[in-house]
Amino acid sequence: MNGNRAAELLRERFGRGPELIVARAPGRVNLIGEHTDYNEGYVLPFAIDRYTEVAVRPRTDRVVRVYSAAVDETLSMELPLRNPKPQGRWSDYLVGILQGFSELRPFPHGFDAAIWGNVPLGAGLSSSASLEVAFAVALVQLYGLELDGLELVRLCQRAEAGFVGMPCGIMDQYTAYFGEAGHALFLDTRALEHRAVPLDLEGMALVVVDSSVRRALAGSGYALRRRECEEAARWLSRRFPGRGIRTLRDVDGAMLEMVRGEMPGTLWRRARHVVEENARVLATVDALEKGDSDEVGRLLTVSHASLRDLFEVSIPEIDFLVDWGLEHGAAGARLVGGGFGGVTLHLVAAELREKYVAEIKKAYWERFRIEAKAVEVRPGSGAKYERDLGHR
Repeated sequence: MNGNRAAELLRERFGRGPELIVARAPGRVNLIGEHTDYNEGYVLPFAIDRYTEVAVRPRTDRVVRVYSAAVDETLSMELPLRNPKPQGRWSDYLVGILQGFSELRPFPHGFDAAIWGNVPLGAGLSSSASLEVAFAVALVQLYGLELDGLELVRLCQRAEAGFVGMPCGIMDQYTAYFGEAGHALFLDTRALEHRAVPLDLEGMALVVVDSSVRRALAGSGYALRRRECEEAARWLSRRFPGRGIRTLRDVDGAMLEMVRGEMPGTLWRRARHVVEENARVLATVDALEKGDSDEVGRLLTVSHASLRDLFEVSIPEIDFLVDWGLEHGAAGARLVGGGFGGVTLHLVAAELREKYVAEIKKAYWERFRIEAKAVEVRPGSGAKYERDLGHR
């Protein structure tokens, strides 16, 4: 770690004081495997080289003060928490984490904290999970808590799903904690086990193009899609009572073909996306291990078509960016994240990257009068922390 901008912010806002703990956690891009994690399926995310930093230091009283550079606001409260309720604001993520820790043990004292980050907010790069994991890692060190990595990841996921009200799977928090530089994580979300897969496609670059269309996932169609998947699994479990269907992870394409026209159409389309997307994750792992960038690109593109047509989470701006990319040299492109806005991922020849980015931004502006942002992303490391003596 270097830079420690959060530490500088904390000292600027709250003055000098005891030794700081600075934790950092990355955002993520999901290479492929969209809407499969909460169906206990397979995903293939990688941590990116953009991060959220949280600097904390102890107080002698029970007051908590947290400054966020992203919104230029300070959260103030006192421990212990007394029946907190979500407010629909950035602070909900922090309060959810604090509530989770308070169930493990009482807080002996409060703290001052500052947050800085360069993960775009609301863009589908998991800025929320990045914040949650960085904050949780900082608190573990501040209070000397005994919590292994998977327990911490689960606590963060519960905070977002249970307190914030976003019914997310565990992929984002898992990647923010366990990410490995230069690799994607082939994650089985049922077993919660992963193996690192080298993400090194020679001569190719991964470019994220941000549509600048934002969506609040907790209040969007994301929650509806999750309910539809659960309903589809229940319908199929009744239709195939001897198959032990618990989630769509337990369904295969042959079952879906047997009930085509019998199963409610919307549920059938949602299930088909999940079943085929799981298969695409496995195929992408194989293609990466062979260094086959053409096949990786093809799978990304097919994934987008499924998200658009079967899962119905794309929008015209996202479709334009994907279609333009495929017409102008991308080996593959797709929507990344929950959908209804956010970013697209483009696999392009490294030598064409600068020209490609300039032209897609120009075309997007001409079509929608919206400024797109683009950044090359590289697979980075998961969560880290360090102690910062600085200037007392």
